[in-house]
Amino acid sequence: MTSPLPPEVSLSALGPRNRIGVGGQGTVYALTEDPRWVYKEYATRLVDDVDVTTLNRFVRLAADAGPDADALLGLAAWPTAVVRKEGVVRGFLMPRVPDRFRVRIQLPRGPDTVLAQVQYLLNNDDYLRGRGLHVDDRMRLELLRDTAEALTLLHRLGVCVGDLSPNNLLFSLDARPRCYFIDCDAMRLDGDSVLAQAETPEWHVPDADAEELATPATDAFKFGLLAVRLFAGDQQTRDPAAAQRRLDRQLVTLAGRSLDPVPDRRPAPEHWLDALERGIRRTPPTAPAASPTGPEPPGQGSTRPNAPRRDPVRRNVPRPGVVNPQPAGRGWGLLVAAIAAIAVMAGLISANSDTTSTAPRARSSLPTGVRWDATIVPSYPRVLPTRYPAGVPAAPVLPLPTRFDLEKLLSLARPCLFSDVTVGRGLNRTSARTKAAVAAVGSFLCGINIDSPRLADRSSTQTARAATLADRGPFRGATIIGIRTAASGSPQVNVVFVPSGEGSSSDCWRSRLSLVKDGAGYRVGSLAAPARASCP
Repeated sequence: MTSPLPPEVSLSALGPRNRIGVGGQGTVYALTEDPRWVYKEYATRLVDDVDVTTLNRFVRLAADAGPDADALLGLAAWPTAVVRKEGVVRGFLMPRVPDRFRVRIQLPRGPDTVLAQVQYLLNNDDYLRGRGLHVDDRMRLELLRDTAEALTLLHRLGVCVGDLSPNNLLFSLDARPRCYFIDCDAMRLDGDSVLAQAETPEWHVPDADAEELATPATDAFKFGLLAVRLFAGDQQTRDPAAAQRRLDRQLVTLAGRSLDPVPDRRPAPEHWLDALERGIRRTPPTAPAASPTGPEPPGQGSTRPNAPRRDPVRRNVPRPGVVNPQPAGRGWGLLVAAIAAIAVMAGLISANSDTTSTAPRARSSLPTGVRWDATIVPSYPRVLPTRYPAGVPAAPVLPLPTRFDLEKLLSLARPCLFSDVTVGRGLNRTSARTKAAVAAVGSFLCGINIDSPRLADRSSTQTARAATLADRGPFRGATIIGIRTAASGSPQVNVVFVPSGEGSSSDCWRSRLSLVKDGAGYRVGSLAAPARASCP
C-alpha cells in the first residue's frame, strides 16, 4: 500500500500489521508494508454505534480542504480512509505520528522513547528535571501559540476538538515547539460525531448537564485550562492565579475569562494570539541542562530551525454545510394510533347518544372481508347489565365514555401526541443506545406534560426535581444533546426541554436523566436538578 489512499479500503488489502496501542475505543496497528499509515480498529462493542456517514465526512475533509489540507494533516492524525471488513466499517487509516512528536524521557523503569503527551509538561520543575525534559517559559508560550493557531484552523473548518486533554495532545520541543492532535475521530465536524462525545476526567467543562459538549466554547474553556496548568505545573488546578508567577497579567486575565462558566463569555483561542506573540518576544530562552536520558531518537530535535508549517490562520476556508438535526420519528405513529382509538371511541359515543334510530344503513364490507348486515342496529345501554340468570356472576358497572370523557382524554393525550424527541447532531441517531434513549425520554416527557412523571427513584428529592420540571411545562419537545455511560454501565442522557409558547417565560430547561434497565429497554431512573439554558 504505497500508492495514495482511496477513501475506502478493505481490511484484507492492508497486509501484515503489528499492534502498537490499545485504548478505550479500540486497537491501533502499524502497517508493515507502508509505515506512513496506522490502522485504528474499533472495539467490537462499538462497531454498531459508529456513525459511518460522519466518518466518511471526516475522510473527505482532508481531501477537500484545499491548501489547508496539508496544514490539517500536519497538526493531527486525521482519518484518511475508511476500512471495511466484509462490507462492515471496522475502523480507519490515519497518518503515523511523526518522530518529532516522540520524546526520550527517564521513566521509573529506565529511559524510553514515548509519545510526547502534554501530560508530561503539566508538572513542576523537579519532575521535569527528573524526566530529563528541558522546558522553559518561552517554550510553553510557543506551544500555546501553536495550539491556538491549530484550534483556529480546526474551528474554521467546522471541527471542534471536544475532548481536548493532555492525553490527546502531543508536543515537540524543537526550534519552534509544535502541537499534534491524536484521537481525531473523537472530534466533532459541523455538529456531527463518529461516536458519542466524552470528556477526560479533570478536563470537563463546569456543568456538562447544562452545556453542550464539543463546541468552540468548550474548546476555549479547555485551552484556558491548558494554559493555567502548563504554567502552574499542576495537573488539576482550575485557578488562574496559580499560573501568575510565570504568566504575565494579560494572559492570566485571558485564562480567567476562558474558564468562565458562561460559554458566551469565553475568548476564542485566536484572541490569545497577539498576547502570546508579545509574551514570546519578551521572554528569552534558557539554556538546557545536560540530558540524563542519552541520545535523542531520529527526528527528535533534528528539524531545521524555524521549520515552516503552513499558517493555519491565513486562509479563510468556508465551513462545510451543517446537517440539520432529524426528529426521532415517534410522533406520527403515536398520532395515528391515537386517531384510530379516538375514532372508535367516537363511534361508541355516537351510538351511546342515539339508540332510537332505526333507519336502514348500506351494506358494507369490512377490511377483513366479513360481511356486515347494517340493517341490524344494535342498541347500547349506557351501563352494562348487572342482573344475570342464577349461577352467572354479575359483571361490574362499566360506563362507556361520553363526549365529556373524550374531551378529558384528549386534554391528557394532546401533550404527548404533539411533542416529540429529537437527537442532536453530535450523536449517532441509528445506534441502538440512541434509539433506546429516545424511547425512554419520550415516555418521561409525556409524564412530565401530564403532571405524572415516571421515575424509578421515587425519593422526595427526585419527586421534587420532577415537579420543578413539570411546573416549567408543558413542553412541546425535547432534544438529546449527549449520551454517556455511567460507572454502573447504564446510559446518562443530557436533555434540553423546549416549553410551549413564546417569550422569556418559555426558556429551555436542561437536565441529565439517568436511565435504568426496564425489560428490553430503559426508563428514567432519576434526574439532575433542572437548570435554565439556551434552546438548541
